[in-house]
Amino acid sequence: MVTTEYPYGEEFPIIRIDTPLCTAEISVYGAHVLSWAPKGQMPVIYMSPKAVFKKGKALRGGIPLCWPWFGKNTEDASLPAHGVARTAMWQVAHCEEAEDGKVHLLMALPPTQEMMPSGAIAMEVGDELTLSLMTMDVPRSMPFSAAMHTYFAVSDYETVAVTGLEEADFTEFADDAVPHPEDPLIPLGHIDRIYYPVQENQEITIHDPAWQRSIRICRAGSGSCVVWNPGADLAAGMGDLGAGNERGFLAVETSVVPAENILLRCGEKHELTTRIQVIRID
Repeated sequence: MVTTEYPYGEEFPIIRIDTPLCTAEISVYGAHVLSWAPKGQMPVIYMSPKAVFKKGKALRGGIPLCWPWFGKNTEDASLPAHGVARTAMWQVAHCEEAEDGKVHLLMALPPTQEMMPSGAIAMEVGDELTLSLMTMDVPRSMPFSAAMHTYFAVSDYETVAVTGLEEADFTEFADDAVPHPEDPLIPLGHIDRIYYPVQENQEITIHDPAWQRSIRICRAGSGSCVVWNPGADLAAGMGDLGAGNERGFLAVETSVVPAENILLRCGEKHELTTRIQVIRID
């Protein structure tokens, strides 16, 4: 069953999915996945209990879309960080439940400003979750970067392990970072890393023995990966997160970071895809 509800007011339509395969919630504001879990399993996507639904503000948790730039805009620093997608109202172009039980959803974002591309995101929602973020109608040559800033729900982010990034170089942006075990990566405290380059076919896995599962992340159109958690001190000062809530997630982002030096020319397209699978550990 697929329904549209308004728990946060008429300005924030939420698409709710409840099928034999999964449950999910997707906000039309930001084309933002708020939750997803295969049936009978713990939540896979973390949403902050203090997230604020307010026009112009990005939602804390879920899968925010950083598009069509990641971080600061390299051409105009006055533009909002991480682009316009996560604070825009998208248009639902298509939504159907297929015979195999998967829900196919397509949302579109026309250009929000002059000389901006248009965007679309295709979602396949079932016992796996696949998102494909498409950049189209590029009006001019422009530097391009993007990310699906996925907050993965975990039992405790300081006890999970991440594999698949052992051979990749990284830059650490957390100025208060502590040493982390690296093989596999076990995050401790504040972590804010960009791994680059990361092979497109490289699977990245979050191992969570306390919840008896692993989360596998497959990527396409991506040459990098971001791993982030604010740590206790920073989380305590974030009004839409709060002390202690940082322990419930680890962000592992399918990304195209500025260091990849992607230049989209007039008329070119780009597609960034992430596929998320849950593997039970008996």
